[in-house]
Amino acid sequence: MKKKFSKMLILSVMLTFLLSLTACGGEEELNYEFDKDAMQNYTKELISKYNHTNEMEQDYYLTDGTELQKTAVSGFLASESTDHVGPYIGFKEGSDAVSFSNGTDGKVICSQVCNYQNRDVKVSISFKQNKAFEIDKEKTYNNMVSQATQYGVDVTTYVTQMYGNYSELDMTSMDKFLDSYLAAAYDERPFEAIDCEVSAIYSKKELITQAGKNTAIGMGVVFTVLIFISFIISLLKYLPMLFDSEIRKQRAMDKAAEAAAKKKTEEMIIGSRSEDKKAEEKPAAEPVKQESLAKAAAPADKNLMNDKELVAVITAAVYAASAGAARGPAYTASNDKLIVRSIRRAR
Repeated sequence: MKKKFSKMLILSVMLTFLLSLTACGGEEELNYEFDKDAMQNYTKELISKYNHTNEMEQDYYLTDGTELQKTAVSGFLASESTDHVGPYIGFKEGSDAVSFSNGTDGKVICSQVCNYQNRDVKVSISFKQNKAFEIDKEKTYNNMVSQATQYGVDVTTYVTQMYGNYSELDMTSMDKFLDSYLAAAYDERPFEAIDCEVSAIYSKKELITQAGKNTAIGMGVVFTVLIFISFIISLLKYLPMLFDSEIRKQRAMDKAAEAAAKKKTEEMIIGSRSEDKKAEEKPAAEPVKQESLAKAAAPADKNLMNDKELVAVITAAVYAASAGAARGPAYTASNDKLIVRSIRRAR
């Protein structure tokens, strides 16, 4: 029972899928009804009008023309200069030569393929529905009926006798006659041309090759720009030194002060060592004289620079700090190879 149910479920899913594909392959419903032959003929008429223009016409159409004239003339010029389609030959014939599709804002697009020497070109013209056409069509018919009444004949006989010799008019029916009459006499149709798009037709191989070239060029430009940006960022550290003179002066003063302090400290250490040596070589004096000398030297103790013990401690701390932030041995040599080996109490 379960197997039978599974088979039925699979079969129903497959049928639904096939029906959906059939619906997708159906003809698209266009935005409004119109005579396809009339729209195709009008499209060919516009193509023949704008596909080959002289310099005077191009200057007028591209500057003061309508949107249709600007897009059509510029499109044909671009196909000749950029796509190098060659001279125009004629309209392509066959079922795939013309197609109709929906455009934006309720428009209908008629696409006609044209044969050029080097490659085919697809011309697509967008048409908007002319809602005033039916009103003008009815007025024209009423006028012809009234004129036929004046001559004492019916409107069909009147139209045949008056306009039967004009080849551009369609006399197969009254409806088609009115359409062709308004188009020939007043350039009015059930649809109005809005803009035009001209595009050369390339093969799949050409499109893939061009896409590869565009991708390579794009990636090359991107990486080149990234490398240039990295180089610019690496130079930002030099901007303060280039544009701020105060910072440069302050750094120079700091370096000079540091060098002076270091030199002064070295001179003090050398002086204290020479005094220690002199004190060791001098024989010990009487206790009474040493005590009197100590009392005499008591006022001078207020000057910290004469306290050899304090100077030695400060000197050791300075050289320990200037040796670097990393911890090292107890006795670290400075950059000038001066080593503090011991600290002794001054006598």
